[in-house]
Amino acid sequence: MTHPIPAHARALDTRDLIAEADALLLDFNGTLSDDEELLAELVAEISERELGVRVSAARYFAEFAGFTEEHMFGVLAAEASGPTPSAEELFDRFNARYLERTAEESTITPAARDFIAAASAAGKRLAVVTAASRQTVVPALEQAGLGGAFETIVALEDVASSKPDPECYARAAAVLGVAPERAVAFEDSRTGIRAAHGAGVPTVAVLGSLDLAAASALTPHVVPALDPALL
Repeated sequence: MTHPIPAHARALDTRDLIAEADALLLDFNGTLSDDEELLAELVAEISERELGVRVSAARYFAEFAGFTEEHMFGVLAAEASGPTPSAEELFDRFNARYLERTAEESTITPAARDFIAAASAAGKRLAVVTAASRQTVVPALEQAGLGGAFETIVALEDVASSKPDPECYARAAAVLGVAPERAVAFEDSRTGIRAAHGAGVPTVAVLGSLDLAAASALTPHVVPALDPALL
């Protein structure tokens, strides 16, 4: 199922869309955090070691980017030929490896941090809306000095159904007390863009998981990365 882009979002250029918004709702993996290549590597590593299933980077980006790790490992476990750990156990191992790999250096770039600072200075309400677990998101934000930058975090544990279900974006808007059409979501995946549009939130695609052609087919608003020049 596809969801229509809000009409007023189509009529504005990207900077005007952001300028008019009361709130900015940011996906974490691949959007605020420059880590999709790392995610692909960790999913492949755990899948091959624990399940005996090889996952190429191309398959990760085509099939899994934007979905929860539990969903990914559930799909991959079904392809294994023998007994496997549960999707929950694999998810816990993934989270532990992610924290190990990111402990030394933040995956949130200086430009992304400057974007958040500029958005806050411009009076924007800020939220993280992610399919990832709080176990990985909160430490990453604190490591980058952004622990207090967001009014709310809507993570995997906060919703009954994760992206592409729109529940996460509807919840974030409700917690902030902002009408969905008065917010802007920043997303890097098909699943995330579908979730935002399903909640009626105009969306800016951040290139990475999607190339320019794929992103432009989903939203008229596409940027290379988070950058304070957008504000």
